[in-house]
Amino acid sequence: MKNKLQNALLVFSTIILFSCGSTMETRSMKPVLRAATDVPGNFEAPEGATTGSNSCSNPLTDPRDGTKIIMQSAFSEGVGDYEVPEGKYGVQKGEFLRIKCATGEVVGIVRR
Repeated sequence: MKNKLQNALLVFSTIILFSCGSTMETRSMKPVLRAATDVPGNFEAPEGATTGSNSCSNPLTDPRDGTKIIMQSAFSEGVGDYEVPEGKYGVQKGEFLRIKCATGEVVGIVRR
């Protein structure tokens, strides 16, 4: 009985260990692939949202044409990855647009 319990704990611990590893991998900040194209000077936060901090607002709006972009991930480095309409700003399928949270400035295009 004791061996069965030890084996069960070993299997459970292994599953937890691998689960945590894969979660950390999917949440890591991926490098910028290339510059975005035809972007505004900065995206605007919703009215009443706090700006100038490292917290990312959602959604953000292109002040030129009203395009809304939706945050998918935020990072402690003060940037967020946003989903945009495919083809807009040079972003293709499987990519996000990275934005500086404090200013709304575009950093570049990254993989999902």
